Amino acid sequence: MQLLTDVTYTALEYVCMNMRAADAREVYALRPHDNPLQLAAESFAAIRGQGRGRIGWWRGRPAAVAAFTEAWPGTWEIWMFGTDEFRNCAIDLIRWFRKEANDILKVCDGRRLQCDSAAYHEEAHRLIRAAGGVEEARFRKYGKHGDDFIRFVWLNGENDAVLRPGFVRVA
Repeated sequence: MQLLTDVTYTALEYVCMNMRAADAREVYALRPHDNPLQLAAESFAAIRGQGRGRIGWWRGRPAAVAAFTEAWPGTWEIWMFGTDEFRNCAIDLIRWFRKEANDILKVCDGRRLQCDSAAYHEEAHRLIRAAGGVEEARFRKYGKHGDDFIRFVWLNGENDAVLRPGFVRVA
């Protein structure tokens, strides 16, 4: 059974300690440490202090986290990572993402949503593009081990149509 709940520290800690390898490689490339407990504390503080997030559950266990955090007024960072069960709650998290992103852009005066993703994380890129993210820039040797990253964006009034309720993609 799938379920989305508010972020709790315990659930977030479980996801961080059991993160799938591809997500861990990407997430820790942008952190000065490789410590899942520190990541959980930092993530929880960011979500509770300046953002919003959800935990996706699968078979009674936390499987993924999705979050928005406001980096500065009008600019929001998006991030999502999970355990090996991530795929089992990804659709529900994307639905939540679309609703929240639309709210941030239309109600909270958001101008920009952005997401940095490792150039090698093709699965993440498919999900980001499916949600309407557009590649804005490539950052060479951006990660702590020299990994290249891609910044995806949703700009208010430019490429945010996919986030609106009732959007239907025409083939």
